[in-house]
Amino acid sequence: MFRFFLKQKIEDPQNIVIADKEIIHKLTKVLRKKVGDTFFIFDSQAEEYEVEIIEINSKQVACKSLSRSFVDRELSVAINLYQALLKKDKFELVLQKAAEIGVKTINPLLTEFCVAEKLSENKISRCHKIIEEATLQSGGKIPPDFIVLSDFKEAIQSLPAQDLSLIAYENEDKNSLKEIIDKTQARTINIFIGPEGGFSSEEINLALRNSVAPVSLGKRILRAETAAVVACGIIAQKN
Repeated sequence: MFRFFLKQKIEDPQNIVIADKEIIHKLTKVLRKKVGDTFFIFDSQAEEYEVEIIEINSKQVACKSLSRSFVDRELSVAINLYQALLKKDKFELVLQKAAEIGVKTINPLLTEFCVAEKLSENKISRCHKIIEEATLQSGGKIPPDFIVLSDFKEAIQSLPAQDLSLIAYENEDKNSLKEIIDKTQARTINIFIGPEGGFSSEEINLALRNSVAPVSLGKRILRAETAAVVACGIIAQKN
């Protein structure tokens, strides 16, 4: 059964009007839905509805709720992923997998060794689409927030003191991410992942001065996009 995400809160479950052009296109042109057909939607409050179509045309789809549920598929910890910009395909892979895992926010960063350019409006729109589609595919209900691009220093210096903040560093040989996650009582975890060239020594020193601990992801040096998925996957296992 197909599922769609509505950005707004559903106020009246018996009178749901969908005006989103992309959803309308999929329902009318791709799925060929008609009056009486059913599908699933979920809103910004993570409530899921099975709905029946009562009116459908090229401008709007009107539905009524047949059932309503709240299934908690979200993580027990909030993961804020701070990902340095990567080349297009690699960055989009990180977006997709992070959304599937269930991170809370994805924060693109400009760092010293970034080779990717700043995000254009079209790229930002595509990022949102990838995140929403990955959330739907994985059975999630709340897509990660995609935060406005910031530079590394700004991000490091704006972290809440009560959070656990970590930075993946290939030269770290003492602090294992898994061991730290197993021991911590923090419920919000910020993880920084570098670009293809990694973080500079100046950036690591800045992180240390701001109580952001370097961590190892294992014995091997991982590609940037692999490191993001591995790190988020380890943190997601926290009970």
